[in-house]
Amino acid sequence: MSSPDERTAYALATWARFDQTVSEELLSALCGAFAVVAVADGELARSEVDGFLDVLKTKSDVFSGLDFARLESAFRDLTEALFSDPIEGKRRALDLVAGVRRNPQWRELVHTAARIATEADERVRPPEEAAISEIREALGLDR
Repeated sequence: MSSPDERTAYALATWARFDQTVSEELLSALCGAFAVVAVADGELARSEVDGFLDVLKTKSDVFSGLDFARLESAFRDLTEALFSDPIEGKRRALDLVAGVRRNPQWRELVHTAARIATEADERVRPPEEAAISEIREALGLDR
């Protein structure tokens, strides 16, 4: 297994190679993955949503091509669904992630973006690893 530094470097390189416009489908899948990561600890507070978005904004150089206003709006809509009904909200988030599973490049972008998000605070906890496993499963990636 690769180290967190190697995984992050790979994730960053994956995004550095991406030079296309981010479609609604890809944006939705990214929001779904970010939502699954955000609720990995079993709870989601509005302050966590704000903090999570702040972390993503600090990576704006990495996520070139992302319209952060669109991302924030879509992410907030999805997290509102998680507040209303955590089980259904999580299912919806994973369905959005699965929406890109037939596009290998987008699938890898969603996976690596989720990896960057989990490693943003430089420590990955078991619930976050479980979230990555759920995302990988939704994307149809090998474990």
